[in-house]
Amino acid sequence: MKKIYMLSLITFFTLNSLAFAQECRTDIDKTAPDSRYELLNDGKEVRDKKTGLIWQRCSLGQIWDGKTCANSTTSHTWEQALKETKALGNGYRLPNIRELNSLVERSCRDTAINEKFFPRTSYSFYWSSTPNMYLKDSGYAHYVFFDKGAAGTDAMWSKNKVRAVRTEN
Repeated sequence: MKKIYMLSLITFFTLNSLAFAQECRTDIDKTAPDSRYELLNDGKEVRDKKTGLIWQRCSLGQIWDGKTCANSTTSHTWEQALKETKALGNGYRLPNIRELNSLVERSCRDTAINEKFFPRTSYSFYWSSTPNMYLKDSGYAHYVFFDKGAAGTDAMWSKNKVRAVRTEN
């Protein structure tokens, strides 16, 4: 019985890790191709040549170790996300929904982002600074779900992931 249980766990974790490998369609033009980005600051930042925005390469909680985004992402309420990105200094802030949505790679899923320039992006909701103005309750803000690249709204007290952005000086 113990061996069957261990085999089941191994199978579960193996199948789950395979299920989350990025899948990209080759019959759809890339919306975020490698040529659109350039690395800055020893690879810690990514400049989007199309928008002129400079992004932190790693999500909050992670650090660029020279090869990838190490450590786990952290989750924050909307207000915490606003404060944490501003506290990074150097003009960093929480991106608005249009800016955040510009990172979505529409030809890919699991994750819908350029993984060469934004490795280890969480399969999760990422906050934008844009509150939802259409709901009577003002306690909602927009996010991008980088698993599939969809946008939506969530309660501001919910905890979601964060990627900081800044404009060029």
